[in-house]
Amino acid sequence: MDKETFIVGNVDDTHQTHRKAAFYALLGDLLFIILPLVVISIVDVSVGKSLFVIIQSPELSFGSAVLFGQTIIKVVSGFAHTKPTGAEQPVFIIALIIVFGLVPSLVVLALLLSISPIPNGLVLAQAGIFVLGVITFFFFGVDGHALSLRYGGRQLDRLAVLPPSK
Repeated sequence: MDKETFIVGNVDDTHQTHRKAAFYALLGDLLFIILPLVVISIVDVSVGKSLFVIIQSPELSFGSAVLFGQTIIKVVSGFAHTKPTGAEQPVFIIALIIVFGLVPSLVVLALLLSISPIPNGLVLAQAGIFVLGVITFFFFGVDGHALSLRYGGRQLDRLAVLPPSK
């Protein structure tokens, strides 16, 4: 194997290691974001309500707002560590997340808290925005977190060179 292939192979392996670590980190973050929803669902079921009542509760929109906010943090952190020459791409991604994710989730949250009875369309919009939040969180968040690990945090690099424990 020539030197160039060896180096490119290492870069790809390192990138995949960072992406895998970022995926698990985001999965852990997601579990703590949905934890209150799980608790509310358990309480609702234990008092005789349907499991699907969570779709009507404003907490789902609140969870969506948290997902979009955390995605923005991951994107900004990743780009801050890479110090790109142009800021057009991260600005566009952040604007996209705010305009099509964060603002709609907060508008739906405000409507759910102020309208009674809650229209079915609003309930469906809330569920759709939550699903969009989870997808956005993983689509943009994994790359942002992986960039942070690769260029900002050298923890994985240090772990790779540690001698095996006996």
